[in-house]
Amino acid sequence: MRKWILIIVGIILIGIIGIGIKINSDFNDLEEAFNSEHSLNEPNLNILSESISPDKKYKYYEYQFDKGGLGYSRVFWSVIENKKNKNDLKSGLIPIGYKVIKWNNDSELILQKWEPYYESKTVYELTNKTEFNGIKIKITE
Repeated sequence: MRKWILIIVGIILIGIIGIGIKINSDFNDLEEAFNSEHSLNEPNLNILSESISPDKKYKYYEYQFDKGGLGYSRVFWSVIENKKNKNDLKSGLIPIGYKVIKWNNDSELILQKWEPYYESKTVYELTNKTEFNGIKIKITE
């Protein structure tokens, strides 16, 4: 009788360990979905708008990631050099609390301050006439 109890307890423990491994791998998949790559090569990238600067040197993108059944990510803005082989959006991410409005005729990027719903306590301060990755920016309120 004791032998059967030990066998049943062993089978239950193996089942619990198997379920734990399955849950852990599901969490890894979920984490991977949330940590999408900021690249133009990302298959789940959804570009909302893009614009080339008047001097044709830079390009900004407004984009988000498609998370499948989880919906869409927050909106990101990135400004990078306008080159064919330049795909890394992460290097040109605009800080949280600012969003891109447009280019002006002097190839300055016009940014607007805003308070995002998803991160209200983070504060980044950019000053008017600042350079960001070599691009002159203007801040509007």
